[in-house]
Amino acid sequence: MSATENDNRTQQLEAIVECSLATARKHQPAPKTKTRVAVCMSGGVDSSATAYLLQQEGYDVVGITGWLIKSGSRCCDTGMIDAARVCEQLEVEHHAVDLRELFRTQIIDNFAESYRRARTPLPCSMCNTVIKWGALLNYADKHLDADYIATGHYARVDRSTGIARLARSKDDRKDQSYVLWGLTMQQLSKTLLPLGDYTKDRIREIAEEANLITAKRKESQDLCFIPIGTTTQEYLGRFLEERPGPLIHVETGELLGTHQGTHNFTIGQRRGIGVAHFEPLYVTSIDPDMCIVYVGPKSALLRSDLTASEVNWLIPDPPAEPFEALAKIRYNSPVDKAMVYPLPGARVRVEFSNPQPAITSGQVLGLYDLTDTYVLGGGWID
Repeated sequence: MSATENDNRTQQLEAIVECSLATARKHQPAPKTKTRVAVCMSGGVDSSATAYLLQQEGYDVVGITGWLIKSGSRCCDTGMIDAARVCEQLEVEHHAVDLRELFRTQIIDNFAESYRRARTPLPCSMCNTVIKWGALLNYADKHLDADYIATGHYARVDRSTGIARLARSKDDRKDQSYVLWGLTMQQLSKTLLPLGDYTKDRIREIAEEANLITAKRKESQDLCFIPIGTTTQEYLGRFLEERPGPLIHVETGELLGTHQGTHNFTIGQRRGIGVAHFEPLYVTSIDPDMCIVYVGPKSALLRSDLTASEVNWLIPDPPAEPFEALAKIRYNSPVDKAMVYPLPGARVRVEFSNPQPAITSGQVLGLYDLTDTYVLGGGWID
């Protein structure tokens, strides 16, 4: 996209946001005759289907989209416009909210700072807490008089006991409960997650049956703020200076080579280390202060315990005594049995029944009940 085209797109998006703000300032929502739900819409098939399904269930649906990236992006230009077009199809309001500065300071800046400190961040989880269930939920409360907020996440809110509990999706392949650990119980009580009862294939079918314009839109697996064709390391190079240092074998202490910056590495990484060796090498630990990257065999990645901070509990009474649970250390890892020891200051120590590979600081510890159904809580791995 040329600079002129980019400027024109930015002006178009600014006009969309200003129109939404003007509507919110000048007009109170229509008197409620039905339960109103604000659906966070990205312009993808999942959030579009969420709005459609809730409308079919009889809710008063309002679409809401955050503009997150300065000068637009693959998510925030076509995505915002597609979200508005789906709302037009469904004949419901659509509101766009300018959250670019908040997204920059809380998500993008934090992303680079985490790598500078040798932590591998999970920005999508942070975005859920800060953007969707933070700024957008506040907007829905203040301007839309919404009773609930809804998203296209594949997870469930179980209210069968009278208390909202975060549960796994019925589609194990798509379950996203892990990245929702940061919601408070109050936020969860105001949340609807209709896709948790469906498979992804069925959602595609529903979107096509409803003729939603996003029905065939491809699913993005990349971070929304990293430009297409740019690697994470290339992107970080815009923010972090090169600080060369040694590559050291964690078991022998041998100097194997040098690197151009610890931000180019993450725990468990195998490719791109840049040294030849008689056995496969993995990044086992990183010392950002001394600019040292330690590497070693796969066996050196195994750890049996961790600590986590800023722990959030999704149960009525946070535990004070040790208890057994199922825990996972990254989005795609399986759960494993562990003993959880609550610590002062919203921290926990976790001891796994079996050693875990590549426990990585900055990622999320997810805690589930022993039936592997409900999220008990989570925290940031130290």
